[in-house]
Amino acid sequence: FQEDTDHNYYTSRTYGPYDSTSRDLWVNIDQMEKDKVKIHGILSNTHRQAARVNLSFDFPFYGHFLREITVATGGFIYTGEVVHRMLTATQYIAPLMANFDPSVSRNSTVRYFDNGTALVVQWDHVHLQDNYNLGSFTFQATLLNDGRIIFGYKEIPVAVTQISSTNHPVKVGLSDAFVVVHRIQQIPNVRRRTIYEYHRVELQMSKITNLSAVEMIPLPTCLQFSSCGPCVTAQIGFNCSWCSKLQRCSSGFDRHRQDWVDSGCPEESKDKICEKNIDTTETPLYSTTALLPTTTRFRVLTTTRGSTTSHLPTSLPTEDDTKIALHLKDNGASTDDSAAEKKGGTLHAGLIVGILVLVLIVAAAILVTAYMYHHPTSAASLFFIERRPSRWPAMKFRRGSGHPAYAEVEPVGEKEGFIVSEQC
Repeated sequence: FQEDTDHNYYTSRTYGPYDSTSRDLWVNIDQMEKDKVKIHGILSNTHRQAARVNLSFDFPFYGHFLREITVATGGFIYTGEVVHRMLTATQYIAPLMANFDPSVSRNSTVRYFDNGTALVVQWDHVHLQDNYNLGSFTFQATLLNDGRIIFGYKEIPVAVTQISSTNHPVKVGLSDAFVVVHRIQQIPNVRRRTIYEYHRVELQMSKITNLSAVEMIPLPTCLQFSSCGPCVTAQIGFNCSWCSKLQRCSSGFDRHRQDWVDSGCPEESKDKICEKNIDTTETPLYSTTALLPTTTRFRVLTTTRGSTTSHLPTSLPTEDDTKIALHLKDNGASTDDSAAEKKGGTLHAGLIVGILVLVLIVAAAILVTAYMYHHPTSAASLFFIERRPSRWPAMKFRRGSGHPAYAEVEPVGEKEGFIVSEQC
């Protein structure tokens, strides 16, 4: 197998089709208890859809514990808390993200299985919406309660590198991001939500073949420490700092970024001094591994929405925007936009209409002026000439001189002739 440790947060191991481990990592859902295997009816019969799935265990992802994920027909799992329509851009687990459409074949299904310690999501016999003739794909993603993530591939009819990304991104790997909300002073009750992708694991697509598998093992993060001493003395490849106000250890780049900044933790973390005696007896959740210093890389997506606590979808066109329809009714959420978003849309529409009206008025004024200039004897030209006030400049004369020494342009009203400031 091939091992790659240059991920900071995960170590990935890729197993080829002739490695026995590949077969061991594949989960045969058909042999599991039938009452625990669920076929999602909507996902199995539609294109570009996503649905919430609750986990029966805490799943650590980049050090954050998740109890809910979003499964999409496009061959990936969305892990974000704030649901939006740009699911393919950040915060994903993608065994094979592509433009799959389960509705084009009756044999296509999206199934998942949860046994209390692992969740298996399998895309069965799915076809590409824009290239059906390439054949069907069968693959799965397994999330384990210890944080490991396994990608298994049973049926890959073509090289992944040949799949077109014109209508949908093609990705294999992981991504996580944090969300920061900024208030817009010019527009009350409207906030701009910016999503920063702080890390991504990109796996080699050429290694994804029939009967291959990828295992990703989580590495230690600052979030695992629950006291100051072990936090500030940790040697795990991250610059961990302790924030006493939040009682949290962090590098400053995780999903709690908003609270970290709002609570003044960056200033507090500069001292790196614990109030109490340093306790180094805390056992980390995962075995520590020496790593090179983390290089943080950002991709930014921005959405604007009203001030509301609802986590409803927002949409702005981006390179990764697949306009996925979300089915969240099981959780009591609606797929409609919030009232604040509608208000914001109305405001934008009104602004556009106002700009168009102003442009039309300016264009009309220019046309009328041009017409009168080229037709000085027209009725419109004579109308404006007759009503145009006469304005003459006052000319100031130097005392004792019979001619002007200098002249200043000073509009003096509607009287005709020269007005002399001083008589000679």
